[in-house]
Amino acid sequence: MKSFLSRLVPAVAAALALALSSCIIAVVDPSAPGGMPGWGEFRQVVPFERGGTIMLENARGDIEIFGWERNEVEIVARREGRAPKPGFYWYGQYRAYELAPRVTVDVQDKTLKIRTQEDADGESGVSCLINVPLSVNIDSLRSGAGTVLLSGMYGRASVDAGKGDVQVENFSGSLDIALKKGNASAELLDLRKGDVVRIAVAEGDITVFLETGVSARIEASASQQVNSEFDLGPKTPAASVTGQIKDGLAAIVLTASQGGIELKRIKD
Repeated sequence: MKSFLSRLVPAVAAALALALSSCIIAVVDPSAPGGMPGWGEFRQVVPFERGGTIMLENARGDIEIFGWERNEVEIVARREGRAPKPGFYWYGQYRAYELAPRVTVDVQDKTLKIRTQEDADGESGVSCLINVPLSVNIDSLRSGAGTVLLSGMYGRASVDAGKGDVQVENFSGSLDIALKKGNASAELLDLRKGDVVRIAVAEGDITVFLETGVSARIEASASQQVNSEFDLGPKTPAASVTGQIKDGLAAIVLTASQGGIELKRIKD
């Protein structure tokens, strides 16, 4: 019996070692995005002076851009997609999720271009968190699908989005939003003469928050109704309104082809 066991134990150990070498145990970390172990991340910091121009293209995934006090841009990109269930997985089944997303960063003079690349499987996108100087021009932000958030900056911003909500907070300057499907909201501060705000949504609602003392010309049309907490001259609700608040120094043009429009006061 001892002779048999002495031959059996090494054989079992060798078989177990072979099995473990051909597979991997996925221990899911619940703190990781989507509970996915080894979730890839791209991170880069680029020196960048205030007043420069940033261009961003992301086919699918959420985008968040925040203004901060530093004269540099921080780019953090994470893969997003379907995470596998806990258990045993062959390496090839999820190895793509271990890799950082592919991101191209190009700096020329005062222009920074950022572009993400989708995976060949078409099942995962890239979420982007970007910190930028407070004074910056978002000359072209293109998003195919995913939510877009711009917060805490002044200058100029242009957003061309396909599907997903677009939200702008604590923003001062000219703004241009073109959205195919989703809701758009903008909190506009310190609007001045010459500032132009254009928001067009093909399918969805528009909400604009303005300061009590704002001076702006308003052109708004919606398939549903235009509602305003400000006195524009013409009565609201209405299907379309052309009017102004105070001296009408800034220009605001809003179009909701299949949706409604709300003009609201920013609460003190």
